[in-house]
Amino acid sequence: MSAPGKYSDEFRQRAVRMVFEARREGGGQPEAISRVAEKLRVHPGTLQHWVERAHGDEQTQSDEQTQSDEQAQRDERTPRHEQAQAFDATTITESDPYEAGVQLVEFGALDEAQTVWGTAAEAGDTEAAFNLGVLLVRRGDLDEAATWWRKAADAGDPDAAAALGMLLVQRGELDESEKLWRAAAEAGNTDAATGLGRLLVRRGDLAGAETWWRTAARAGDTEAATGLGVLLEKRGEQDEAETWWRTAAEAGDTAAATGLGVLLVRRGDVAEAETWWRTAAEAGDTAAATGLGVLLEQRGDVADAETWYRSAARAGNTDGANYLGRLLEQRGDLADAETWWRTAAEAGNTTAANNLGQLLVQRGDLDGAETWWRRAAEAGNTTTAAGLGVLLEGRGELDEAVRWYRAAAQAGNLAAAAGLGGLLEQRGALDEAARWYDAAAQAGNTTAAYNLGLLLKRRGDLDGAVRWSRAAAEAGNTDAANNLGLLLEERGDLEGAVSWYRTAAQAGNTTAAYNLGLLLKQRGDLDGAVSWYRTAAQAGNTSAANNLGVLLEQRGDLDGAESWYRTAAEAGNTSAAYNLGILLGQQRSRAGS
Repeated sequence: MSAPGKYSDEFRQRAVRMVFEARREGGGQPEAISRVAEKLRVHPGTLQHWVERAHGDEQTQSDEQTQSDEQAQRDERTPRHEQAQAFDATTITESDPYEAGVQLVEFGALDEAQTVWGTAAEAGDTEAAFNLGVLLVRRGDLDEAATWWRKAADAGDPDAAAALGMLLVQRGELDESEKLWRAAAEAGNTDAATGLGRLLVRRGDLAGAETWWRTAARAGDTEAATGLGVLLEKRGEQDEAETWWRTAAEAGDTAAATGLGVLLVRRGDVAEAETWWRTAAEAGDTAAATGLGVLLEQRGDVADAETWYRSAARAGNTDGANYLGRLLEQRGDLADAETWWRTAAEAGNTTAANNLGQLLVQRGDLDGAETWWRRAAEAGNTTTAAGLGVLLEGRGELDEAVRWYRAAAQAGNLAAAAGLGGLLEQRGALDEAARWYDAAAQAGNTTAAYNLGLLLKRRGDLDGAVRWSRAAAEAGNTDAANNLGLLLEERGDLEGAVSWYRTAAQAGNTTAAYNLGLLLKQRGDLDGAVSWYRTAAQAGNTSAANNLGVLLEQRGDLDGAESWYRTAAEAGNTSAAYNLGILLGQQRSRAGS
């Protein structure tokens, strides 16, 4: 909560000196400002402005630093027992109640400070009433704090109105909070403007939130600048979002640094993104630590990536835990991967729940997988809903599978749409199946395109069948390429059929290799037929093995023919068994004669 905006010059100068001294003790300027602001009960943004103004006068800065150095040297020469003295009320030199209370707080004399500020507040001093409220909050007496802040706010103190608004938000009294913040913001209080922006976003009034955040951001409030950047980025105004995030990040706002990193990655400036994410991660921002881990992993620095993932995960970032689990799984540490995925899933990360389910499926724990996938699917994870549909379909729970396929498909999951089409086709709902296949195929799902081609062929729509088989084949689906070959062969386009059979066969599709062998034989290319029959036969196609035996027998290669007939016959091919019997009988007859 902010402190009053009516500070004496002496107080401001003392605060700036304390920041300089805190910087000498270790850490950067943001950390120093945070420590001093907490000690003096001053808003960090306000103290930041004072420090920046002090930096504007380099000579003044030098003088202050020199004074700090000299004081430090004197302190070093002073015995410790003389430095640490008990509180003595006579050391309070300020006659002004506000300043006197500040000195008492610095000494840790909170009871005395409460008395001084309470007396002044009773007499109508709004500054004292505000600081009394801050002290009471610090001591846990929120009701009493609210009482004094309300008195000061009613008397026109915008700082008290801003603080009371924050307290009322925590209590859920949003209407009263908005009223107080709006009045304080209109009086120039940037904390109120920032808080009002947050509240308006919560209520869906993005235009109003932007107006107040822009006002506060222009006045130097980094939280408002960060929030403004979020609004602008969401509506596509990335250049202005970057401007505000950069301003806030340079002032030490880690959330802004994290958002800036996201924008920089998006436009390809990975090096600068890494710089900002590292800065924010080192300051404790877990989202930045996770993003930094992703960048490092992508460039092969797995050890450093794991360090940042683990740091984020231990601090409770579920995305960091999920990425850590994935990295551990990739290197074979499945037990640790499961631990982190389970941690993230239990905290509500649906991607981790999906990954955990996949790991459990690999272990054969289908019940465990179903539990986690169902939880994630019910939370809206469409990928998991699709996987749950597959699992349920495999168990024969088709009604439930259709339910989850449909939920995921309606949310745009193409794999689920293809799966839903398959189940509907099995049930005879061909029109609806065709609609889901078409929707997924139009969006680029090759499985749906292939299935749609088959369904259209079944319904006699050969043009449609050719169209979708070709789309799937051109996307690399070898079954579709084989099916396209069959369609073209039926139409008499033998060159086209050979081309697509060959494409599929060269990609390892044994049925296409067999079909190519058949077509080449019909066209008189016996060498080609033998070659592709052999390819398919070696991959286990018994029909190809039998046909290869026939061709070899016709060529006089009886040993080769016998070998392939026997291979196919032993695998259950009755035609090959018959041919083998004939061949062996002929050989015995020749041997007997």
